[in-house]
Amino acid sequence: MTAGEDHEPAVFSVSPRPAVAEWVLWAAIAVAVTSVSIPTHAALYGIPVPLAFLLGALQGGSILLALVRPVAAAAVHVVSIVGIALTTSAADGPWPIPVLGIIALSVVLVVIGIRARWTVAAATWLVAMLLLLLVLAVAVAQGGDTGGGGTMLIVAASVTGFIVIVVSGTMQLVAVRQEVDEVREESELHHAQLLSTQERARIAREMHDVVAHSMSLVHMRATSARYRLPALDDAAAAEFDGIAEEARTALREMRGLLGVLREDGEVLDAPQPGLADIPGLIASTRAAGIEVVDRVEAVQPEPPTATQLALFRVAQEALSNVVRHAPGSAVEVALAVEGPDVVLRVRNGVSTESSGVRADVGGQGIRGMMERMASVGGTLTHGPAGGSGFLVVARAPLDGPPVAEGDA
Repeated sequence: MTAGEDHEPAVFSVSPRPAVAEWVLWAAIAVAVTSVSIPTHAALYGIPVPLAFLLGALQGGSILLALVRPVAAAAVHVVSIVGIALTTSAADGPWPIPVLGIIALSVVLVVIGIRARWTVAAATWLVAMLLLLLVLAVAVAQGGDTGGGGTMLIVAASVTGFIVIVVSGTMQLVAVRQEVDEVREESELHHAQLLSTQERARIAREMHDVVAHSMSLVHMRATSARYRLPALDDAAAAEFDGIAEEARTALREMRGLLGVLREDGEVLDAPQPGLADIPGLIASTRAAGIEVVDRVEAVQPEPPTATQLALFRVAQEALSNVVRHAPGSAVEVALAVEGPDVVLRVRNGVSTESSGVRADVGGQGIRGMMERMASVGGTLTHGPAGGSGFLVVARAPLDGPPVAEGDA
């Protein structure tokens, strides 16, 4: 996920098909609601038995329907609530919604809150309460006996509204945590791929710079031996020719191996990031749920490309370490020119939660950052930040590494 992508509201990822255990649980509750609703409304409120069966089936059935069709279940349940309110009266019992109706609505709102967006549960609650309020208002306007209808409606709205808030808030919290975990896993995967690519590139460089160079010297000396040493007899000259041929073969095989090591061209051949890309790192870290204070200043004149790449990689590794090992801590990233140097500071506070990731006790990340800074004539220091948290400071010459006398 890049910094430029739009972020949609987090939604907890649930299985599109409820598990058998879910069906059993909610089916038991639906049967209980239906079996109590039918005789209660028929005997207590005097609703005709066929109508009581219909309304009871709608009440209980909407619970199961909410598992697969939350919006349809919301509509069905609201119809049952309004139907019961229109076919009963305050003279027979609690009205416009009985206690069982409050329980059934609460159950449906819980299922909808789990299986759909929080807006569906909130809309279901709002529509149900408005329609019941309308029924109550019509009864009052007609001079009918409403008993404690107003109080009953307030109780129903309060109880079910509280349930909507709790369920929706819980699911949103779970969704955010799930999204953070996904971003963290993606960061871990990217970090592992980057380490693998860097290691392959390092091996390729060393083989090219050291082994290939030495093999080339062997080939050159063996090939020129008969010309440099005129006193060689034919047997010795043939031996040197054999050595030269074996050196050529080894060089060809090594070039093939270097090609395999560098086959990940997407990473190695891509444009190298620099200081201008550090804000993108900050944005992606914020997307992982980490609070980052951006104190990155424009650096003029621009350092050499190698220096910019080294500082970028240090910032990347430091922020990755925060995501992996110090989730919940605030981070400050500062980049500025200090005298002849460009200085990068990454400071994080104390983690407020467990990352579940084992700390990098081997220090590979720190060692890699130190090697990168040393390669551009810079330094890297690290350690506790004022008694709490951690501080990484990377410093490099603004005009690049000093040139040795032998290289001038």
